[in-house]
Amino acid sequence: MSLSKLASLFPCFPCTSTSPSPTTYPDEKAALLTTHAAEQDTSRTASLIATDVVTTLLSTTLSGPALQMHLDSLVGPYGWRSNLAQWVLEKLSRALEYGHDDLGPAVRDAYEKALAAAMSVEGFVIEHPVFCTVVALGVLAVMAPWVLGALGFCEVGIEEGMC
Repeated sequence: MSLSKLASLFPCFPCTSTSPSPTTYPDEKAALLTTHAAEQDTSRTASLIATDVVTTLLSTTLSGPALQMHLDSLVGPYGWRSNLAQWVLEKLSRALEYGHDDLGPAVRDAYEKALAAAMSVEGFVIEHPVFCTVVALGVLAVMAPWVLGALGFCEVGIEEGMC
């Protein structure tokens, strides 16, 4: 290639010593963030978000990372805070207290595992006042263990200061 042909290519490559101004490159993510979506997320309470999460848990066929991604999208910018996890536990406990015929396949399997574990504890009877809460904790341990972290549980027990 001759030097003249190479020189003719230089105008194609902008070589300046000044950096581009911020207005040259608009924020590419701004179009994805609409004011409507932001208003919608801030108006949802922890109770409403928990209702959506529990409804999804009771009917989903998803599990593992796919379930976590779906639930995270429901929670949105609110995040997995302890009060949201408490609402989820309360609503899931109430839902599991009643009919089990309409449970989805994933939650039915988790429910049976949690029920078997609760029944194996000597002296813990079905009529115990917190039986449904224990079973709901077991369901969360199987389906959504990160929610237990928001409740204050860790691998070795309950986090210090959480109860």
